[in-house]
Amino acid sequence: MIDFRYHLVSLISVFLALAVGIVLGAGPLRESLGAQLAGQVEQLRSEQDDLRAQADDLRTQNDHLSGFITEIGPDLVAGTLEQNDVVVISDHNSTRQSVQSLTGLLEHAGARSITRITLQPALWDPGSEQRRSEALDAVAGIAPVLLDRDLEESEQLPDLIISLLTQDASSEVTPELRSQVWQALMDNQLVAIDGQTPPRASAVLYAAAEPAQLTVGSDDDPTAADRAQQLLTVQTSLLTALAGSDTPAVLSVATPDNDGTVGILRSVRGDSALTDLSTTDRLQASDGPVLAVLALIEQVRGGAGDYGTTADADARVPDLPEAAVIRDEMEDPPAEDATGGPSDAGGQE
Repeated sequence: MIDFRYHLVSLISVFLALAVGIVLGAGPLRESLGAQLAGQVEQLRSEQDDLRAQADDLRTQNDHLSGFITEIGPDLVAGTLEQNDVVVISDHNSTRQSVQSLTGLLEHAGARSITRITLQPALWDPGSEQRRSEALDAVAGIAPVLLDRDLEESEQLPDLIISLLTQDASSEVTPELRSQVWQALMDNQLVAIDGQTPPRASAVLYAAAEPAQLTVGSDDDPTAADRAQQLLTVQTSLLTALAGSDTPAVLSVATPDNDGTVGILRSVRGDSALTDLSTTDRLQASDGPVLAVLALIEQVRGGAGDYGTTADADARVPDLPEAAVIRDEMEDPPAEDATGGPSDAGGQE
């Protein structure tokens, strides 16, 4: 049986241990631990400053390279797409400036014609099912041969758009009938066309907005999920049809946070059935349109790849003779002058 003396000794031991801890903590141990912690904090602060300086330096180098690519872009692509009828497809007005830059570069490249088509939200809006059905009914009455009835209804309109752009003209579908089909799509506010009815495309460039731009703030969670799923279905169906048409095609996507893990870019780069397509990221950046047109040039010549700065890109730029000057610039960054800024050596052409 444990008596009172045992409890007394235990209590005395506890208080002695506390007293020793207080004395040591207030004396030599406090100074030692304090010095160690202060040293670790200072080391972490120094490492943080070094990392921040490295990030700033890399950002400066990337900005310099982007500006360099933008400046020499027109000269790089000049005369590379002659005799090509190029169609530029976009899906949101946030890409308008980029599409204008793409159009300018395609003109420098010598494209025979450039048609701009904007996909309208009614193509994937959960509340626009009737409009889509009416458009399909109208097309069935004009040129039913253009519809693939083996596809789901949500896939038929994107497939139809690519069929109109890439299929050879036939006696069954005359140019007049094609114009009527395009008009039916426009009347139902599914597409908008800048200019005349598109000719048969010899190359297609799809300029896609970042996923956040295609959301609707007033959607509740189920509607938002439905919208996102239908949008992905439209984009995937369109690109699947493009890949099956053997038409040179590039998907260029806006990636403001340099994130290629969301939206259609991730889907295409992760799909082995779509490897014949080329992709580029950073469409919103100053050099994004140049990168997209260089990828289209490679496509026309029979190549393909994934380009840009996201983690899943194959390379910064396509392996083209025209892009050799960019690769040289990447491997040999500009020298710094006496003030620490980039010198004019190796300047722009």
